[in-house]
Amino acid sequence: MENEILWTSGFINERLPAPISPLGWSHLAPFIEELALRDPLRCLGYPAAETIPLTRLWHGHPYANARAFQIFYKIFPDSILPEDASRYFPDGDSALRKHAPYPRWRDAPRVIVSLLRAFLADPFNVSPLHNYRHWARYTREHNAGIAALRARVDALSRDDARAIFDALRAAENLHRGVLRIHRWSLSDADLAFGLLKRLIAAWIDREHANEIAARLVADVPNKTLEVDAALRELAGVCHVERSETSRKEHGETLRCAQSDKLVAFLAEHGHRSFSLDIAVPTFAEAPEQITRLLQTTADRRPPTDNDVSSFIFHLSSFHKQVIFNQVLSLARHYLALREDQRYYWQKSLALARRLYLLLADRLVRDDVIATRDAVFYATHSELVAYFDVRLHKTEFARAITARQDEWRAYQREYAQSPTEAYPPFLRGDVPLKNVGAGLSRPSQWRGRAISPGVARGVARVVQSAEELARVQPGDVLIAPATDPAWTPVFARLAGLVVERGGVLSHSAVIAREYRLPAVAGTANIVAEIREGEVVEVDGSRGIVSIVAL
Repeated sequence: MENEILWTSGFINERLPAPISPLGWSHLAPFIEELALRDPLRCLGYPAAETIPLTRLWHGHPYANARAFQIFYKIFPDSILPEDASRYFPDGDSALRKHAPYPRWRDAPRVIVSLLRAFLADPFNVSPLHNYRHWARYTREHNAGIAALRARVDALSRDDARAIFDALRAAENLHRGVLRIHRWSLSDADLAFGLLKRLIAAWIDREHANEIAARLVADVPNKTLEVDAALRELAGVCHVERSETSRKEHGETLRCAQSDKLVAFLAEHGHRSFSLDIAVPTFAEAPEQITRLLQTTADRRPPTDNDVSSFIFHLSSFHKQVIFNQVLSLARHYLALREDQRYYWQKSLALARRLYLLLADRLVRDDVIATRDAVFYATHSELVAYFDVRLHKTEFARAITARQDEWRAYQREYAQSPTEAYPPFLRGDVPLKNVGAGLSRPSQWRGRAISPGVARGVARVVQSAEELARVQPGDVLIAPATDPAWTPVFARLAGLVVERGGVLSHSAVIAREYRLPAVAGTANIVAEIREGEVVEVDGSRGIVSIVAL
C-alpha cells in the first residue's frame, strides 16, 4: 500500500536540498527514476522492476523508494558493504536491507543471469576497469552534441513550438548519455573507495585507515577545482563595487580591469548554476551570482603534497603493491568523476532551461503567465498539452497560479527550518522521527567522518548560496549540504559540517582536497546550532562539539 512505503531522501537531498520547481522535477524525474533506480533493479532481475513506485515529491522535496536501496545493497555481505549505504535507511541501520523480499538465495541464478545480460549489453560502461575510460571518450561526443544543440537553440524562434520541443528531446538525449555512465561510476566510486580503505586497514595501518585513504584520494584534478582556480584568477582582476540603491538596500556591481577575463570565464563555465533545478539561473544568465563567489574566494589553493610512494613502501610484497596501486588508481579516477559528471550534465540542463524560457515567452504573449519565470510552476506534460491545443489557456493559467502559491509556502517552510521541512524519511506521508531525538539542545552531534582532522572555529550557518558572503576566514561552515558551485568558500574555512551526504559526496571530495576536517550526516544541527558559537569538528571520528569558552 502507498501509505506503507518507506521513502528516503538520502539519494537526492544533497543534490537538491531546497524545494525543486514543478517544471524542474517533471524534467529531471524521468531520468532519475529510469536510469538511477529502475534500470539497476532490472540489472538485478527484480520481478517488479517495471511497476514499483520509485520517486515522489513531498512538500516540493524529492524522495526515492527505500525498497530499491534495500534490494541494491542486500547482495553485499557486511564485510564489503559500501560505507554510504547507511544513509538510505532510518537511523543508519543498514541491516534493514536484509528484510527486502528480493533477492533470496533461490533468486541467485536470476540475479547472475540478469547481471551478465547487463554486462554483455554495455560491457565498457558496466566494467569498473573501463567505465572511467568510457567516460573520457564520451565527453568528446557530449561536447560536440552540446555545441550543435547550442547553435540550434540560438537559431530558434519562440513561435516554433514544435522545433523547441524537438530541441528539448535532443537535450534529454544528452542528459541520458551522461546519466547512463554516471550511474555505474557512482557504484564504482563506492566500491573502489571502500576497498581502498579495507586494504589500508589490512596492509598498512588499521588505526589511521580513514586518514590515509583521505590523503591518497586528494589532489585529483577535477572540474570543480578547475572552476575554483578560474575564479581565483578572476578575483585578481575583478572586484565587487557596492552602491546604495535605497536607504536600506545596496546594489553590487562586478568591475573587471580585464573584461575579457570575465567573458572567457562565462564562455567556458557560464552553464554552471547553484542547483540542478532548471528554475535557478546559470552564471551566464545572471553574472551577478559570481560576485558572491568572488567575495568568498581566498588565495588558498588545495595542497598538492601527496606522496603516494611513502604509503606503498609499507607493502610487504610485489603483488600487494600491484593490487593496491590498481585499487588506488580506480578510486582516484572515480572520485574525480563525481565532480566532472555533474559539470557536464549542467551543460545540457542549461540548454533545457533556455528552451523552456522560449516557451515561456509564448505563454507571456498568450497571457497565460505574467512573467517568464512563472513557467517553472508548470509541468512538462502541461506544456506539451497546451501547445498541442489539448489544454485550455484558462485551465493552464489556473493550475500554474495554484501551484505557485503552493510552492511559495513550501519555500517559506524550508527557509524557516530546512531539517523539519525536508525530513530524511517518510512512511507514506508521515515524516519519521530520529530515534533518540530529544527536547533539549545537544552540545555534541555524531555523524559520518568524511574528511579527517580536528579544527575549531566560529559556527556559520548557511542555508543557500545567497548567504555565502557572510562566511569569514576561519569559520566552520554549517549547512544542510553544499553545492559544487560553493567550492570557492572552502578556502576560507577551518572546518565543514553538513546534515546530508556521505563519504563520496561533493562536500567530502572537496573537503579532502582542502584538508578540511569535515563531518556529514549530523541530523538537525542546522536548527540546533547557534550562529557564532565556537565548535570543534573532529573529521576523524565524526563528532561535532560546542566548545565552552
